Amino acid sequence: MSQRCDEGLLRRMMSRRVGALRSRGLGARGVGVGVGVGVGAVWLAVATLGAAAPSASAGGVEPARFVAVGPVRAADTRQPVCGCQQIGPTTIRVDLATLVPAGLRATAAAITLTATRQSDAGYATAFPANTPVPATSTVNFEAGVDVANSAIVALTGTALDVFVSGPSDLIVDITGLFVVAPAQQATAGRYQPVAPTRLLDTRHSSSGGIAEGGAVTAGLPPGVAADAAALVVNVTSVDARRPGHLSGTAAGSPPAPTSFLNVDGTGSARAVAAILPASASGITITSSAGGHVIVDLLGWMTGPSSPSSGEGLFVALSPQRLVDTRRDQPRVWPGGTREVAVPAFLTGVAGAVVTNVTATRADGAGYLTAWAAGTTPPATSTLNVARRDETRANLAVTGVSDRGLAYFADAGTDIVVDLTGWFTGSAVAATRPPAPNLAPPPRALIIGDSTLAILDVTTAARRALLGHIPIVDAQACRRLSLPSCQSRFTLRVPNTAVEAIRDAPGPLDMLVMRTGYNETSAHFEQSVRDVLAMARQRGIRTVIWLTYSEGRTNFLTYLANNATLAGIAPEFPEVVLADWRTYGALAPEWYAADRVHLQGIGGWATSDYISRWIAHVARRPCPMPWAPGEAIADPCPNPDRVAAERGVPDLRGLYGLR
Repeated sequence: MSQRCDEGLLRRMMSRRVGALRSRGLGARGVGVGVGVGVGAVWLAVATLGAAAPSASAGGVEPARFVAVGPVRAADTRQPVCGCQQIGPTTIRVDLATLVPAGLRATAAAITLTATRQSDAGYATAFPANTPVPATSTVNFEAGVDVANSAIVALTGTALDVFVSGPSDLIVDITGLFVVAPAQQATAGRYQPVAPTRLLDTRHSSSGGIAEGGAVTAGLPPGVAADAAALVVNVTSVDARRPGHLSGTAAGSPPAPTSFLNVDGTGSARAVAAILPASASGITITSSAGGHVIVDLLGWMTGPSSPSSGEGLFVALSPQRLVDTRRDQPRVWPGGTREVAVPAFLTGVAGAVVTNVTATRADGAGYLTAWAAGTTPPATSTLNVARRDETRANLAVTGVSDRGLAYFADAGTDIVVDLTGWFTGSAVAATRPPAPNLAPPPRALIIGDSTLAILDVTTAARRALLGHIPIVDAQACRRLSLPSCQSRFTLRVPNTAVEAIRDAPGPLDMLVMRTGYNETSAHFEQSVRDVLAMARQRGIRTVIWLTYSEGRTNFLTYLANNATLAGIAPEFPEVVLADWRTYGALAPEWYAADRVHLQGIGGWATSDYISRWIAHVARRPCPMPWAPGEAIADPCPNPDRVAAERGVPDLRGLYGLR
């Protein structure tokens, strides 16, 4: 069962395969799709689920009951004896034979899969041993960031395989097994769904959270039997200020040398669903990183005192893709809900499904909630994303209605949903109409100084502010946060950008910054931070900051401030840098003699550029084609990249200018 893994089995075994995998898109197994995540790309496999019923192989269609195990660490490729076997250059096999109770046969395992010490972005997939690698993913990772996700994985015999797309160490922890139920009936180990309920939120306690290495216990709520074998929970870590991990055990048990959730130390919300063994006192969560912990109950596994029944037994499947909104549009728009039908073979037999839900190409920090379509949405979340374009996956055990499943996103995202099995039972009736999933035009506050005042002179150029609701505030002599000067044109001292953001009316989705030309380098960095702090205070999710034209005056100042802005931006996941410096340099005729202020058609160019950037970050269609007669791109591409290939758009032709 074990094989020696000298200093990182998978880190070396993948070194010669990564380029080939990326260029070939996983070959015959599916299509690899690159997803931007900052400096890297996450490779999510893509497939389409057919309507055929599941095969009896690899987990089969045998209903199984849950048996709590550990938690126990089954495999760790960082160790000399990893508890695994290398199967080809990209896959390890983990045999769980020693964990299966004598006389029983296991069909699936409840696992946590952790990727650590990665040298590049990628993904890992757990699946039944000796079967083809599925075109799905279990956990997605970035270079150098520990990431964990739970899953229920079908077994072949007593083993599962794990495929990894790039150099990474892998850890497999086990919290339970699903074993065949005699006569398809059981007392203990049956899943009992509940309306998602918040068991614990240390943000609302007097303890001030959990100290580093501290623990907190969530007791059993009313309605859960004292001999429950396990709780199915969604655990969220918030405000963890150093990298670390969370582990879970039955209350009263010794701490386990395992983990089910990793945090990066930024304090961002991170959520993972898990099946955790329970005692009569509940479950205990230990956090090496401290911070706050939120525990939401999704359901529980019965104990021996429960009546015998055929409902709530688990049927394992090889992973199958239900939906990928990058291909099967629409995505889930901000504040929208996307419904997803379940395969026909689940009709009349499934009360809940087990899926791996991935949010990808997210619009910004936010959350995703899954529940039975057409029923009351729960006041809980399924997973959280911390920044724009992040990819984040989580296990979900979701009730099914006769319309299937529903997914709500507060910030907008694409979703990928992979089915790994179901719990026997009956779907509930959908009683609510489908919720809307519209692409609302974003409200964009556009803050400028005299370099944007062209829109007050050439007011017709505002007609190119398309596809969004613009709130334009341009004031000559404006500064970012320090007191401004008196304009020699208006004879007024304008408010600062910070004050303009603070006092702007109504809710705001985006902030576009075309100001800062009146700043010195000495105070620029702090002023930028002041602006971004106020934007967060107003709840603005996206800040598009235009880089500065390095004109004929103050050249060195603008050069230094552009460098400072580029250095600050990675600290703020909501910031998107639009490279106006390079874009505008392609058309000198847009500028006045100082090569900073705009004139004539430069006003149209600015409005058009801002509109294209807003459409790009909102993943909406472009407001205009690049040239008359061309099709409008949907979604709108990065205008800087298009300009680098084609030059600036034909503004005169597009807007009928002379």
